[in-house]
Amino acid sequence: MDTLDEQPILRGEGLAAGVAQRLRHAIERRDIAAAGNRLPSEAALAKAYGVSRPVIREAMSLLKSEGLVISHQGRGQFVNPQGSNVFRLEPPPDSEEGLSELFEFLLAVEVPATRLAAQRRSPAELDAIRGAYQRLYQATRDLGDGTDEDEAFHRAIVQASHNQYFIAFAGFLDTRVRRLIRTARKNTRNRSMELVWQVQREHEAILRAIEDGDPERASTAAAAHLNNAAARLVLYRQ
Repeated sequence: MDTLDEQPILRGEGLAAGVAQRLRHAIERRDIAAAGNRLPSEAALAKAYGVSRPVIREAMSLLKSEGLVISHQGRGQFVNPQGSNVFRLEPPPDSEEGLSELFEFLLAVEVPATRLAAQRRSPAELDAIRGAYQRLYQATRDLGDGTDEDEAFHRAIVQASHNQYFIAFAGFLDTRVRRLIRTARKNTRNRSMELVWQVQREHEAILRAIEDGDPERASTAAAAHLNNAAARLVLYRQ
């Protein structure tokens, strides 16, 4: 436990979740488990993190649900040598570098998915994309939030890619980037209506390329939209 060198968890963090996150990082650094991947006792962890033993038990339950920690009856808790069976994507650091990395990641997912949508969309899927675009257009015209409509538009496009990995992963990403989308749309609306309509024109360019079945134009439009969104978020932080 000497290498753990932890500070007590702040009460506002959500104790069990905060402890679980610290433990994940300690496991990744390989500075917490003893021989045989055995973890320190509840009492030792409670002392290190400045929390009660029930909080440690709850944190361990979270890690067990991810498959990162396993129990051996009468022997204690151990790091699973196979690793976690859950993919985690924590919010990016509140910095320009963190946002840049997130948008690089989004580019790697959404651009090829949009390209495939232009190639593979069925008539029904094209209707769904058009419908989502129209709802987004209406929300923009009415000066609404538009976050849900924005998400639905991009989700309909990924659905039309017919790639189950893109579809599943896009659903996973939605819950983690929705805050950024909401922030971007709110700040765009507050700063300039011209910027609001610029965003809408970017969405329209994606739609038209998919309608025309043009994968090159679709991927170019998707990349331009994400790059511009990243630039807008950085602008608002200055």
